[in-house]
Amino acid sequence: GISLVESLYILPAHLSHFRATRNGERKNPVTAQIERIQAAVARAVEWNINGPLDKILRFATRHYGLVIVSAISAILLSVGLVAGGFIKFTFFPDIAGENVIARLEMPSGTPTEQTASVAAFIEKKGREVFARMQEDLPEDHPPLIKHVLSVVGTHPSISNTPVGPRTPGLIEGHIAEVNFELLASEERDIPTEDFEEAWREAVGTIPGVKTLEFQSAIMSFGKPIQIEMSAPEAEMLDRAVDEVRASLREFAGVSDIEDDREAGKREVKLELKPRARSLGVTLEDLAHQVRAAYYGNEALRIQRGRDDIRVMVRLPRDERDALADMDDLRIRTSQGAQIPLSEVASAKFGFGLSSINRRDRRRVVTLTANVNEEIVTATDVIGALQENVLPAVASEYPGFQASFEGEQREQADALAALRTGFLIALFVIYALLAIPFRSYTQPFIIMAAIPFGVIGAIIGHLVMGMNVGILSLFGIIGLSGVVVNDSLVLIDYINREKEAGASTSEAVVSAGKARFRPILLTSLTTFLGVLPLMLERSLQAQFLIPIAVSLGFGILFATLIILILVPSLVVLEDRVRSILRRPNYVASNIK
Repeated sequence: GISLVESLYILPAHLSHFRATRNGERKNPVTAQIERIQAAVARAVEWNINGPLDKILRFATRHYGLVIVSAISAILLSVGLVAGGFIKFTFFPDIAGENVIARLEMPSGTPTEQTASVAAFIEKKGREVFARMQEDLPEDHPPLIKHVLSVVGTHPSISNTPVGPRTPGLIEGHIAEVNFELLASEERDIPTEDFEEAWREAVGTIPGVKTLEFQSAIMSFGKPIQIEMSAPEAEMLDRAVDEVRASLREFAGVSDIEDDREAGKREVKLELKPRARSLGVTLEDLAHQVRAAYYGNEALRIQRGRDDIRVMVRLPRDERDALADMDDLRIRTSQGAQIPLSEVASAKFGFGLSSINRRDRRRVVTLTANVNEEIVTATDVIGALQENVLPAVASEYPGFQASFEGEQREQADALAALRTGFLIALFVIYALLAIPFRSYTQPFIIMAAIPFGVIGAIIGHLVMGMNVGILSLFGIIGLSGVVVNDSLVLIDYINREKEAGASTSEAVVSAGKARFRPILLTSLTTFLGVLPLMLERSLQAQFLIPIAVSLGFGILFATLIILILVPSLVVLEDRVRSILRRPNYVASNIK
């Protein structure tokens, strides 16, 4: 970056001035104007170096303790911005694509015609929302909608993905999907999220719908909130899930709350009466005998060609075609007596579960929800659940357990891996600096610039109105290797001045003034290089913008701090070394 600026602007001006002076030629007006600008810039830089910068460097050498304490306070303040929620943390940004999708799921067994009717209603509401938005745009604005796809029987947007919850190609009459493909983001002024929210509000709550989920994000690691809950008893677990679900509804910005409990087919439920245990009838005995009476027991198997024919023995049809017949069914006790089923158990109609999920032999129910990051973050909601809701539920239902899965588990795993890799990188950087400098302390001084790059990255997200996320951390890790360069240049010059016989204070001031130009140019060219990416609106650039913000603002802010902090740390190191070299100090420690 420095060489490019010098070769394009500084060197040509000097050469043209040399040729014009040597040949006695008259200067070109454009060349003369460029030279005047260069001279003005040079005078401004020289004035800054010999004026404000000189005073700042001398202040840093005299009041190094105040500078270091102020720098540490700045780090704590920036961390507090994130911890206090002024700058929110989201694991992965909701990068809106060019499709807004509504996924509908009706209760199992819903006729296809009814599902299609609800999907048509959802599509109609979406078109009405688009029509209202189109009216607010200029007349020459192209249509916001490019295509609309409405499908009943499958969810095409997730059916072909490995993590999709359904089998590819499986047709189910109770599910549907409505997909609006919008105009490219560069060609429209309305964000995709605005249409998603307006569409959700226009549709509202539809009676009889099991789940209705809207999505505009191009990439998802699962629902932002995914809680896996378990309890010793099924009824206790159901009540606990309902309470947590009701608590989630109270959070503004939380939507699409659903769980994986799905009612199955209608069935007869049998429940033992207290008298049954005294008669020696268990629930297992009851189930086997009722099954034998209605479904049958295999009495004989006949081989007929290649097939086996099973002969089943069960009650006649007229004795098993009504619920009232079950009350007259005779149940054999452990003593061999036969008593009516109504004496030992009660029977009633109900709905069972189509599937039961278990983890470590415990029945679990997974509760999921989406979050509007503009209103509240998943981290804030999860923090409130962990602090207030889940402890209260656990105290009410003994044995209740809850864990966060999905995106939260992915976030924990990714941050743990990132933390390990970052520590390894810092150790390698320290080793590479310690070997040529032959010092254990100077690498720490050079690496002190890294935390201040983090401050710049956080301030950059605040300026750009962005949340900090995993992509931002990638940029911060890359920034760590860049900000070290400026400190390295400064420390190397300070060491040379000290070897030439200058005092520490003089070496620090001289190095800061001499290396100001290359340090400033390095930082400015890096920032200007990533600035176009920060301002880019295309969909492809959205994944890189957080990285560019961390890198650009981090190096810009770190440069200003390096010119003040590094001299203070060098003076502090020199003072500590001089104290340790004193004979009285050594003698007192030996005693």
